[in-house]
Amino acid sequence: MDKNYYNRLAEIAINDDEAFTKLYETFFPTVYAMIFARLKDISSADDVVSEIFIKVALNLDRHDKKFAFSTWLFKIASNSLADYFRSQKRNREDSWDEFLEHKAPKCDQPEEKLLASELTKDLLRALDKLSDRQRQIIALKYWSELSNVEIAEMLNLSASNVGFIHYQAIKRLRELLN
Repeated sequence: MDKNYYNRLAEIAINDDEAFTKLYETFFPTVYAMIFARLKDISSADDVVSEIFIKVALNLDRHDKKFAFSTWLFKIASNSLADYFRSQKRNREDSWDEFLEHKAPKCDQPEEKLLASELTKDLLRALDKLSDRQRQIIALKYWSELSNVEIAEMLNLSASNVGFIHYQAIKRLRELLN
């Protein structure tokens, strides 16, 4: 669907709960994947994503129609994530355990499980060493399975810029994992 469809749907959703539900169902998986990939904690991700969609619902009338709804939504998501990190005064310890539960490879042999788990942990530690933008694009590309064009629209970048950042991220991951 094109950006005009979602812009029209957002305009209708100001006064129509069913239209808002369509927006929510369309964008929730992508927003959740982006937030969860950064926080690595289900409870925190649930809270932040709930806050994002409350902000969206309360501010739909402020959406500037010159910009794609998805761009506006992901700006709110990015700001909410930044607010969350600012509100965390303590040094947060990255815990991949909960994250790994949901992405654990399916293996039959104990040795395969152990090796797959270690490789996954190495990859996720390497992801922590990427820039925020690179991690965001990796999360949207692989966890949300979006194309460069879709990511570009959401992040207000060109598709070629998304491709270049993705290329740099993959190159950096290879360096970190070798």
